[in-house]
Amino acid sequence: MSINHIQLNIQKASKENAPISISSIEFENNDWQLHSNYFAILWIHKGTGIMETDFTKTKYSENQIFTFNTYQVFVLHPKVKTSASLLLFHANFFCIETYHHQVGCNGVLFNNIYDTSKISIPEMDKTELATIFNNIKNEIKDEELASNELVFSYLKIFLIKLTRLKSENEALQRTKAIALPDYLMELTILINEYFKSEHQPSFYADKLNLTVKTLSNVTKQHYQKTISGLIHEKLILKAKWELLHTNTPIKTLANHLGFKDEYYFSRFFKKHIGLSPKHFREEEWNIRKGFLSIP
Repeated sequence: MSINHIQLNIQKASKENAPISISSIEFENNDWQLHSNYFAILWIHKGTGIMETDFTKTKYSENQIFTFNTYQVFVLHPKVKTSASLLLFHANFFCIETYHHQVGCNGVLFNNIYDTSKISIPEMDKTELATIFNNIKNEIKDEELASNELVFSYLKIFLIKLTRLKSENEALQRTKAIALPDYLMELTILINEYFKSEHQPSFYADKLNLTVKTLSNVTKQHYQKTISGLIHEKLILKAKWELLHTNTPIKTLANHLGFKDEYYFSRFFKKHIGLSPKHFREEEWNIRKGFLSIP
């Protein structure tokens, strides 16, 4: 089966390479893939199938929204004809870390290794979300008339609404789902403490007095990810942050993250991001010099 593949590498603000964009996509017989240096929000309007990322697979259906981190590869495997809207925005236009205290989406919609990015949209909220979404779309449709301040404000409201819906989704799931075993909470603490120095699942299984197979089965059940997937995703998030926000030499960063040498770290990073650490840093720094952030 062939794949409709879109890969975006935005270098400057232009009509074709804007810091925020919305497009409509439709596919039926082919898989559809995106690999972008934008944050992505995908709204499924019609269709069913499987959504796959590096670390997990989950079903998708209409009236669901998925959110993705920058450089995160995701593939849709449709079972029936699927139509969706894709919103992309660059971190230099809206930084989820800078505005976390106002929006709260960092760790909820994005950068959460312990949860899927899926949000089910209740019918009662669909019209309001669609109105905000269309406001963004209308403002950026005509580049000459577009107001960055208005687009920024609408995007901020949209993210706040999604964050609230995501939290409501999670609360509802907790009432229906089997409670998390206590040792999964311990696993979260262990990964946060040791992910830089301990990359092997056996370390965490031993700490919890479990076999690797048992622990892996439970993480797949509750997080839809293997133990290795959780560790790797944590490493990637940390590496991206360091490359974007510090001048730390790549060799030093590799050592800090527990890799035996910078070449092994570079291969690991490129496997998940699609760029070497050096090229990732150069490309993102170049973009951030070219864009004007909204204060």
